[in-house]
Amino acid sequence: MPLQFVRFEQTHIPAVEAFNRRMIDGHADCDFLLPITPETRSAASDGPIRWTRYVVLDGDEVRGGVLGMDQSGWVNGHSVRALNFQSPLSEGIVNPRYSIVAMQMVKVMQKQSEAVFMVGMGSADRPLPKLLTALGWSVRPVPFLFRVHHAGNFLSELRLLRTSPMKRIAAQTARMTGLGTVGLAVMQRRSNPGAGTIRQVSGWGDWADDIWQRCRGNCSFAVQRDRQTLESLYPTSDLRTKIFLVERESKPVGWSVCFNAALENHRHFGSLRVGAILDCMAEPDSMALTATLVDREMASQDADLVVVNHSHAEWVRTFRSAGFLTGPSNYMLAISKRLTEMVRLGQRGEELMHVTRGDGDGRIHLA
Repeated sequence: MPLQFVRFEQTHIPAVEAFNRRMIDGHADCDFLLPITPETRSAASDGPIRWTRYVVLDGDEVRGGVLGMDQSGWVNGHSVRALNFQSPLSEGIVNPRYSIVAMQMVKVMQKQSEAVFMVGMGSADRPLPKLLTALGWSVRPVPFLFRVHHAGNFLSELRLLRTSPMKRIAAQTARMTGLGTVGLAVMQRRSNPGAGTIRQVSGWGDWADDIWQRCRGNCSFAVQRDRQTLESLYPTSDLRTKIFLVERESKPVGWSVCFNAALENHRHFGSLRVGAILDCMAEPDSMALTATLVDREMASQDADLVVVNHSHAEWVRTFRSAGFLTGPSNYMLAISKRLTEMVRLGQRGEELMHVTRGDGDGRIHLA
């Protein structure tokens, strides 16, 4: 019987539970299992984003699943229907008999819209990014940037500095002698962004629509960042969410949304307090101001380290000028063959895509 790609319904729950048990018994190399409920974050048909869970059926058995985000997008001056597929999972991980499931899922996904993308996925050498590349998708890491505010904590907690005896000794020496603090201060020097103010706000205002209208022309591809969409992407009901508004002479010119989390034994960041800039948007001449003020605000809230993933080349340049350093990224962006063709029609098309960690399914985990 051919595989079927269908919406997850209540009747599929027993089959999903059986799928998860097979994955556990097979010691699946994955960080998650399929949710055992079809409920999604938004069921409103008229909402700006519609989340839908899908399963792959082989007769009565579930062999895989994925979460789809259907939303408005922007490609080189035109509105499009953008589909972001998150957390795909296939039984092919534990049983080669079902290795075709992942390919079938991707083929169905890319038929749903001309603008289909995926984010996350780990490094480029993992099975899913390799499969997407083979199917003609464009796959690349989303640049990762960071700025250290407490060098001692950073040098003692960052897992990358503890992967060998030599690295541990070097990090300990740099921390105890103060050389690490001095060296980071030199590397993290930044230019003057000009005058402006920043304040944390309780919600998204009409200013978000204005900023989106003024900034979208600088994006070759983006999920729409108007007020209504931002309220769905970053709901104020999530108390971890911090929304910052940047102003020049009382005029809104930029915004950022962040998490500030005290981690415990994280596989990359140990027990550091990490400020994650999930997303940001600003007028071109206020990008440096926005990056600098948000970083300072996170530091004032005791972040040891501030991090950001951003695909837009101008934002990468801006964060570098704000004293951020670049590090290895395991946060990948994959865009379908058709979306790649559309993006490349614009000048510097692939450089000006606006995709951040906020577009992903693991915003707080920094996977």
